Amino acid sequence: MILIWAPLGLVALLVALAAWGLGRVAGFHTLLFALGVQILLMWWALALLARTKPALRGAFFIVRPWEAPLYQRLGASIFANILRLVGWERLRWGARGFGGTRASLARLDHATREAEYSHLLLALICLGLAAGAFLLHAADTAGWLLFTTIPVHLYPVMLQRSLRWRLQRLGIRE
Repeated sequence: MILIWAPLGLVALLVALAAWGLGRVAGFHTLLFALGVQILLMWWALALLARTKPALRGAFFIVRPWEAPLYQRLGASIFANILRLVGWERLRWGARGFGGTRASLARLDHATREAEYSHLLLALICLGLAAGAFLLHAADTAGWLLFTTIPVHLYPVMLQRSLRWRLQRLGIRE
């Protein structure tokens, strides 16, 4: 994907222009616009990760013992089953770098950190966009952005942290 190697400012500008174009075509106050913005931001996040290669270490990435049960109660496992049902897990299998062996578990640990980092960053951006929409008296747009942020970013964060909890219990760390 050529956009990964383009300057990040250019990629951000292209994402913003594409979002504006989508809003002009589909309407800025629609679910389709909010979903389109989420997809465009995920492409931008892929470019960001490829260019910046953040370390993704530190206490934040250590999953606490109480987190995994909380995520289960919030329905993370149901969300995971839905992703499997629609084929998302098969589609993303190769991107994680996990080959099914114990030796590749460290790469899987790193992949969970990358996914968590990008989804948290995008959730924060979406919260900012929703706040901006609300300030511009577009409460419906703000609502759609918030509504789509939950399944597109927050549940994936819970899934990544749940998986990393299991890896931590095995003693796997990048």
